Amino acid sequence: MAQHKLDLKENAIDSFNEALTKYRSGLAGSAKAFKFSILHLSHSLELLFKYYVSQAHPLLIYRNPFSKNIAKEPTIGLWDAIQFLQNEGASLDKDFLSDLAWLKRLRNDIEHYAFDMDLPTARRTMGRMVQAINDFHQEISSEDIEDFVSRENFELFSELINENQRDLGNARIEAKELTEDQRAHSCRSCGYEDTAAMISNVITCQYCGEMDEVIYCCICGDRTRTSDSILWNDDHESRPDYACDACAERIHHMD
Repeated sequence: MAQHKLDLKENAIDSFNEALTKYRSGLAGSAKAFKFSILHLSHSLELLFKYYVSQAHPLLIYRNPFSKNIAKEPTIGLWDAIQFLQNEGASLDKDFLSDLAWLKRLRNDIEHYAFDMDLPTARRTMGRMVQAINDFHQEISSEDIEDFVSRENFELFSELINENQRDLGNARIEAKELTEDQRAHSCRSCGYEDTAAMISNVITCQYCGEMDEVIYCCICGDRTRTSDSILWNDDHESRPDYACDACAERIHHMD
């Protein structure tokens, strides 16, 4: 008879990589993939924390480690495992604990009823959690966290544990989702490509927050960004005139 058997660590690793795989699918445009990424991430973290407890003693993952029939005993839950590790002196950031509570609530909604998931919030929260579990693993374990990550997920994992890369990736996704002219724009302020969205005639960077209004050149009438133009006439303070760089340059050479 064919069998598929995983121990505690292997089960945790398997679900962790499934979470990353679904996350990659979500980034590629499959919104529903984030639902399954949430489920797998929640499962993997509960198993990972049980695994960390088991490193103190394998029997401590059972609610009654003194039972005569230990195989029949239920295992501890996530919050029990976290409390044990804290009692052992491990430090868990309060923001990480808050994100864990968010994850568990959303997981319960998905499993038991209806759910409403804000995708940017989900992406950002899950990214923070991957970074946090990486930091915690380095503190509490002598094992290399990279050994928990499959080859195909390693690039994404590396991005998620780097806060700047993670935020930049999220900004580019959100720019594509929010823009009203079917394309993302570069930001003249932070200099990153494809991080800004056209929203109500304002190009707003989703990474640094800089706003660049789109106006009409008072000379040629073409649309241009304020950052790509010069103030031409401010006699009317409420409605100053701007000239695009091309027109300003042409007139300058005529002079």
